[in-house]
Amino acid sequence: MESDVVVVALAVLTFSLLAGRLSGSVVTMPMVFTALGLLLGPGVLGVLDLQVDDELVSVLAEVTLVVVLFTDASRMDLRTVLRHHGPALRLLGLGLPLAIAAGIGAGVLLLPDLPVAAVALLAVALAPTDAALGQAFVSSVVPARVRQTLNVESGLNDGLAVPFLTVALDLAARDAGSVGGYVLLLLQLVGLGVGVGALVGWLGGRLLEWSAGRDWATETTQRLATIALAALAYGGAELLGGNGFVAAFAAGLVVGTSARSLLPRTTEFAEAEGQLLTQITFLLFGAVVVADVLGALSWRVLVYAVLSLVLVRPVAVGLSLLGSGLRPRTVGFVAWAGPRGLASIVYAVIIADAGVPGGDEVFVVAATAILLSIFLHGLSAAPLSARYGASMQGVGADAVEHRTAGHLPLRLPARRSGDSSA
Repeated sequence: MESDVVVVALAVLTFSLLAGRLSGSVVTMPMVFTALGLLLGPGVLGVLDLQVDDELVSVLAEVTLVVVLFTDASRMDLRTVLRHHGPALRLLGLGLPLAIAAGIGAGVLLLPDLPVAAVALLAVALAPTDAALGQAFVSSVVPARVRQTLNVESGLNDGLAVPFLTVALDLAARDAGSVGGYVLLLLQLVGLGVGVGALVGWLGGRLLEWSAGRDWATETTQRLATIALAALAYGGAELLGGNGFVAAFAAGLVVGTSARSLLPRTTEFAEAEGQLLTQITFLLFGAVVVADVLGALSWRVLVYAVLSLVLVRPVAVGLSLLGSGLRPRTVGFVAWAGPRGLASIVYAVIIADAGVPGGDEVFVVAATAILLSIFLHGLSAAPLSARYGASMQGVGADAVEHRTAGHLPLRLPARRSGDSSA
């Protein structure tokens, strides 16, 4: 255990020393830490000897997801999203369910040995995206409205996928027993999660703003207190029988909408402590992949993983953006600019730990797709974004892509000055 801590600390220190140098290159933070995990894992050097069911992996994954769900949602102002981000709402309201449906269809055809409920879990795990993991997708070379569309989509789709995950997990475990039982379970888990999260976010946000307005709280304690709200929402919902991830997401969304003055504190936490958790998660993911995935690869697993990146999302995006006025080149860019990142890793770990039939196989397939995405999206983001951005410079100012969009801060790993501009 102590040796694992030393290895992780050295990896974080090394990346911290080189982050500025790597910024702007095709080498991204997820690529670095995943590659380190692959190198240090049991398949190569054996310094990190981890399995997907190790408590360290599951606890870190869940803590990281709570933080990311809360901080991502807190960047969003729901009023701004509803008024100014029609394309993103299409991707969330139509594209996300379509991606899950397409993923299930592909899984039924390619993975016949997996139970249908397990295939549904796989599709849900790979549906959320994280555009910030390919930094160039949301860089200034891309029209502001397009990168804000990707920003809003990736900021909200991980939280919106949780109810689908909850239902699919119970279907796989066959706990509810009837259609009515599933409906009641969903209402309990999601309803209580939303209720507890909204209450914690609203009351906590009001208290923090009141305290800050009287100079009772310092910037540092505000920063810590906002994350305490995420933990309070998660723990409160779980104690009452709701879903803690839904609660953390709802709390962040309410804080971001009703207590906007706290935004600097939540973004500061996400860019520091939150990024540290993300780095460690990718490192451990790389180590686990060596142990649990590479030896279980088959042509069916590889084909599904590739199709999830090059077919499932593009089909869902293309259908959801029909009639939006966006040019075909923009739809194609948005369709590719959907790296599978932290949420997919955590969902895959949760599925593997749940003990449901086919859970281990789901992790293998999901991890393969995530591993491909980390490197394919990371390497292609900069050249593809530059080419797309250049092609849009000659397009008239009245184009949908150039219309003013409500500004919402971007989440960028290893942010440098100017990276958060819209």
